[in-house]
Amino acid sequence: MNKESLLSELKNFINSPYNIILLDGPWGSGKTYLLHELIKENKNEGIRFYYVSLHGLKNIDEINTSLYMKVHGNSTKFAEIVPNVINPFGNEVDTMKTLEYLLKINKLRADKIIILDDLERYASSDYDAFMSYLTSLIGTGAKIIVVSNLLDFGTSELYLFNQYKEKIFDRIYKAQLFDNKTLDEKFGEYQKYVDETIVYLTRQNYRLIEKIVYFMNEIDKEIDLKKNYSDQFIKVLLYYVTMFISTYYESARSYLNKVCDRLSVENENVLRKMLKTESAFLDVNLICIEHLNLKMNKPVLKDDYLLFEALYEAYMYFEFDNLKSYIANVNKK
Repeated sequence: MNKESLLSELKNFINSPYNIILLDGPWGSGKTYLLHELIKENKNEGIRFYYVSLHGLKNIDEINTSLYMKVHGNSTKFAEIVPNVINPFGNEVDTMKTLEYLLKINKLRADKIIILDDLERYASSDYDAFMSYLTSLIGTGAKIIVVSNLLDFGTSELYLFNQYKEKIFDRIYKAQLFDNKTLDEKFGEYQKYVDETIVYLTRQNYRLIEKIVYFMNEIDKEIDLKKNYSDQFIKVLLYYVTMFISTYYESARSYLNKVCDRLSVENENVLRKMLKTESAFLDVNLICIEHLNLKMNKPVLKDDYLLFEALYEAYMYFEFDNLKSYIANVNKK
């Protein structure tokens, strides 16, 4: 579902008969940004939003503690965990547990929206307990948006979750938020250098694009790209930076995808000597291999494995000497 349609559905959810929805999409696809828009558009409507990340939380009590602290202020100190049987909203809501009250919930306009993010990083697969807890939150008059990246679930966790998801959620929305307008906005002044290869490498991931643009701006500050180098070189460099960033943050995908080419032993030895650690060597070597495996019809710079090494030094350690030295051999305007 595209951005406009999904935002409209999220707005409708507030006044709908539904209580719990799931918003699913890959990392960096813009889900959090979309939710911020929802919050912004409803800030004057008397609706309170409570955001809790499930990342690293081990059980329902820890979720309840996080929510309790959001409601009552993060400065609140607790001697021990807040049991999930304690209403996190305290005296803010009517906590009647009668059947009559529960049956009226769907007829009430929600004034509390709980956003539970990072479901794939929740460190428990006890979905019976999770479902019971969500039901108890509905009993307080709140509505719930659960945010996930199901692609990051392990095989067994995904199997278990699929047994429960239709029982838990009234609606499941797939976030497909990548469009050309937003793509152009994210790349900004570098948009004119973007081609199909770069779009493919970014994998419809806005966070990757933000990292790419930020790194390009850092390089520009160091060597004044636009003043000293041609548009063609900037376009080629953007490709290499995109390859570097996308593979660095998607290394698991790269490892699983291939049986492949490799750098020559000589080139690997050069990289190993130049890089500070074994993990740095493995990262850069993988990026080089990904570059070789794609076999794109791209201009190839001489000894470009050294360019990836220089990009790594600049990105990880903010050391630009090797990058400046490499680029110094490129023809200037």
